[in-house]
Amino acid sequence: MKTTSRCAAFRMKLREQLNLKNVYLQHVDKDVFVSSKWKCPTFYLCWRLFWALYHSSWLAGNLIVTSLDDDLSTAKWFIYLSNWVYLLLTVECVLELAVVVWEVYGRSKTYSGPHLPMLIKVMWLLYVMSVTGAVMVCIWYWTSVHKGREITAIRLNTHGVAALYILLNMVVTRIPLRVLHFVYPVIFGVAYTLFSAIYYSMDGTNQTGDRYIYSVLDWSRPDRTLALSSLSNFVFIPIVHLVLCAFNLGLDKLHQRFCPPAITHDQSLNSFDSEKQMMT
Repeated sequence: MKTTSRCAAFRMKLREQLNLKNVYLQHVDKDVFVSSKWKCPTFYLCWRLFWALYHSSWLAGNLIVTSLDDDLSTAKWFIYLSNWVYLLLTVECVLELAVVVWEVYGRSKTYSGPHLPMLIKVMWLLYVMSVTGAVMVCIWYWTSVHKGREITAIRLNTHGVAALYILLNMVVTRIPLRVLHFVYPVIFGVAYTLFSAIYYSMDGTNQTGDRYIYSVLDWSRPDRTLALSSLSNFVFIPIVHLVLCAFNLGLDKLHQRFCPPAITHDQSLNSFDSEKQMMT
């Protein structure tokens, strides 16, 4: 009986995930975007603050190092997919911190009503693209691009720590990751592929003077590059996104089984008020 009920629950969950309405950035519970799975709102605020500062510092440091190196072009920093994704990730972290702080301390009426406000929708969109994007960049870089290059701190952070952060953050945050949201990282991947093709057609070069940004996106061999980019965009990105959705669902199930239910946002606000009163 237990097996039958679990199968029925799984089928129901799958039908819910595959409902075409879930393509849209809409959610009935706005609190999941501003609170964590755990009962400590202070920890969540500190978590958001730490990672916003961490990624902002590394992003700024990366740009400064590039600008100070005579052999590198700051403008060409923006042609690399790794940097696109890390910039996206950093903006999302800063925006998420701003939303949490504004909701907890501002008590704004922005979040009233049946629909998600545009600010949260933008944050959710950036979150979905950066989650799948950072993991894809990690896999793609270490399997196809690295090829024995020197492992610098910036490369390790951009292509390793960023993906690790994504997995750790999924343990903490309540932001949902839906199966049908794979369309957003796919669109992001297609946009970068088009950019690389246009950049090649304009005789653009990478930091070392090659006629391509990455060797796997060498448009002097269009058939090979088109095949590889299509495989990456339309097969690998959806697979990675699906695996991350399963990982996120597994984390939710484990949390529900072994830990108390996640606090509501009202409880989170009350907890913050109590802590502030104790400190005054």
